[in-house]
Amino acid sequence: MPEPIFTQLPADANPVPVSSLEDFLVRAKADPVPESMQAATFQVYNDAQKRLPNQCRFFHVASDYYDWPYEQRARVLACPSTFHLCKSLVFENTKWKQDDTKPVDADRYWCVLVQYEGSVNITKLEKAVRERTGASRKGTHLRIAPAEKSHELTGFATNGVSPVGMKTDLPILISSAITELSPPLFYLGAGHVDWKIALPVQAFVEHWNAIVIDFS
Repeated sequence: MPEPIFTQLPADANPVPVSSLEDFLVRAKADPVPESMQAATFQVYNDAQKRLPNQCRFFHVASDYYDWPYEQRARVLACPSTFHLCKSLVFENTKWKQDDTKPVDADRYWCVLVQYEGSVNITKLEKAVRERTGASRKGTHLRIAPAEKSHELTGFATNGVSPVGMKTDLPILISSAITELSPPLFYLGAGHVDWKIALPVQAFVEHWNAIVIDFS
């Protein structure tokens, strides 16, 4: 039985890295039910348990986590590699115009998932959005949304943004590089700066209807 992961993990934590999807799922099933979390992280936890019961892991990290190099973050999380560390970014089409035949703000905001070790090619991302919305080239200009707007849409503050448990049902675009990871897992923010979630990639794509895009 592993140590309860909901105790805040210190900077020198050195758990055995996850070796496979099967290893990850065994650990996820053995993890304890959390006794206390910030409200935003419970929002993430409840959505994760609803869609992927006992298949996700949560980690309570130290408050200086974002001061650590990627290698240290991966080690503390028992993450297979730094390439498995990912982030959620809310993008806005700043040239968007309301289509009266669609819901308010439809196709305006997008939740984009990318590796910390990766990058976002805006040209490729905008092309993917145009193909899915029918917008023109002149009508597409994607930029990261202001932190306040991201918080309003997701319910999560900076460094805690997660595609799991979002307040608004934003369309999710996931980098194809994430879907090629081995083992097929990825680690993200979990509603609060001090919490992280790890999930199986393919199950996430299926249960959150994420769209796989090559935008690196």
